[in-house]
Amino acid sequence: MFDVIHPLLGELGAGLSAVVPYAAGASSVVLVSSLGWTVHRARRARAALADHVTVELVPTSTFDPSEAEVARWARQLGRVHHASGGVPARGSAVRLRYTAETGKMRCYLEGPRTAQAVLAMPGFAEVEVRAQEDRTSIRPVRFPAPEGPA
Repeated sequence: MFDVIHPLLGELGAGLSAVVPYAAGASSVVLVSSLGWTVHRARRARAALADHVTVELVPTSTFDPSEAEVARWARQLGRVHHASGGVPARGSAVRLRYTAETGKMRCYLEGPRTAQAVLAMPGFAEVEVRAQEDRTSIRPVRFPAPEGPA
């Protein structure tokens, strides 16, 4: 019985000794490419989290949404991931933020800038969506006063 198995193991060993260098090279290529892909996705997620847009949601005094409206808005927010253009899920998250400023409660919706069109879409009939742009980077234009008599 061992006489039959021994020649098969000898052929298998010879085949494996020929394949092992190629398998080691291929596995290192797969490992390096997997590591590179992971780093690429992490950088894209960090870039998306650093570059996000904020919109303010301002409801009317008679705002009372139905369950269907809330479900429709939830589906709309679910589209943000698809509209964010290949950004990993961690970077395409939407955040609903509430703040209280000068006694008024404010609601903000934050998400990736690449999905700004979806975030700015009104989700409810009685809610106004206002874009919150960063005004600190805009410098006013100053024209020098003309010299001499006018």
